This record gives sequence, structure tokens and C-alpha cells, in this order.
Amino acid sequence: MTYPFKFKDAEPTLTFGRTREWGPLAATEVHATPGRYPGRVMTEHRVIFYLTPNVPTDCACEGVGTFRVQSPYDFDLVPGGASGVWEDHAPCDMVSVRMAPGLLSSTAEALSLPGGRAELAPKIGARDPLVEHVVRALMAELQAPAPAGRIYADSLATALATRLLQNFASVGVGGRQTLSKPQVRRIVDFVEANLDGELTLEQLAEVAGMSIPHLTTLFRRTMGQSVHAYVMERRVQRARSLLLDGRTTIAQIALETGFAHQSHLARWMRRLLGVTPSEVLRA
Repeated sequence: MTYPFKFKDAEPTLTFGRTREWGPLAATEVHATPGRYPGRVMTEHRVIFYLTPNVPTDCACEGVGTFRVQSPYDFDLVPGGASGVWEDHAPCDMVSVRMAPGLLSSTAEALSLPGGRAELAPKIGARDPLVEHVVRALMAELQAPAPAGRIYADSLATALATRLLQNFASVGVGGRQTLSKPQVRRIVDFVEANLDGELTLEQLAEVAGMSIPHLTTLFRRTMGQSVHAYVMERRVQRARSLLLDGRTTIAQIALETGFAHQSHLARWMRRLLGVTPSEVLRA
């Protein structure tokens, strides 16, 4: 679908490609032809993530503006309610990531940030390795044949909201707290008991007795990996044990360890162990 905007001699056109929504988070592929565009005022916060190299661009948002030559993985941060304008001087591909205001405000509240910290400032031509990591993960999900599980989407949404609050508002998030040993044990026991089901960050946060943003931050700090990475690692290890036990089929083991199907298990087992389920059986 396309939406033309007419400015003087140019008739620039935005073409929207694949899109996917995960509750308060959404991502859409966008292609822009050269020309000048109005920045639509939206209630959602937006991260406009650029993919095409060497595109001269004029951007402005709420008085913050610049002329630059884009590099891949530059992004513009447009807070909800902000207005602006941009002009691309060559065709450009990008990904638009949208976040509901409630996601940011609930994250700020859960992290006990000072009042007003849910307010973001416009940023043009920013770069941030964690924001890039999250958006790359969302791009992979746009191309995937089926959506990821809820716990993965929740993890990306929380990571992105937390990072934006850390780096694009006035006060940083401090402290070096970690999960207590009882909290770790409760989380580990709950994951082990529910590997065959649809685990969510909401469930695990309740088990730990804390908010989702605190859980994701403290889990990584304590365990050295994200909640999602830990859960997938445990699922693969459980599947390996069942395969070596030899009592049922690969397809049944995939279902019993929380994978959508046999190919889903094979993909993750190859990624984490370097072998497929069939190779485990043969060995």
C-alpha cells in the first residue's frame, strides 16, 4: 500500500511492506522515494531505523534537525506527539518501530525512575548498539514465517524501552542490584516445570516478585544472558536428554519441550549445540 505526499515538484511515495505487532510494540518495513515528507504526529513513540547507505537526508523534529548522509543502522527517535519533516535525496529503505506510550511509562515506573522520566527527547541520526540489536531482531521476525513466542517479544519490547529511557532522557538508570538466590531458584524451578508451555515474562516476574523491566535487567546481570536465551537453552538441553533416552519421536519431543514443531527444535539445537536432533540420535 502507498501514501503519496505532494511537495512542489516532487511526488514522494512511501511504500509499506511487511508489518508485525506484538502488543505495545510493532515494526513495519518502509521504502521512501526521493522527496520531502511531513512527519505524521502520532501518539506512539517511534524509532525510524535506516538501512540504505549514503542517502543525503534533511531531518527535523521539534526544533532538532540536521543534514547528514545516512549510514546503515542510524536511527531517528520521534517521541509520541512530536511533529517534524524529512527529505530524502535518494531512495531509502527503513524499518519503523512503534511503541505504545504505556510501554515506556510502565517501564519507567517499574524502574522507579524520577517523575517525568517517561518523556523522551527527539534525536536525529543516533546510533546505539543495543537499539540496533533489538531492531535487527525485529527485522528477522518480520521475515520469519511465523511469529516468535510471547516471551521473546516481551523481552525485545522491554529491552528497547529500557534502553531509550537510559540513553535518551535526562537521568540514567543506576544501581547494581542482582537477583537473590531464592529468586533465582524460584525462576529456575518454574522454568523447568513449564518448559512444555508458553512461558511469559509476566509469569516469571510474578514468580520473582518484581516488575518485568526489573526482572529482565537483573536476570541478565545475574545470569549473564537474557531470559529468552536461558529458556531456549534449557529447552534444547531437555530435548537432548529426551532424544538420548530414545523413548519417543523427534516431533513429540519438540512439543514436550515447548517448540512449535520439529523444524523449530532442529533450528535451535543446531544454533546452540551445533548438531540436529537426527545427528544426536545417530550419535
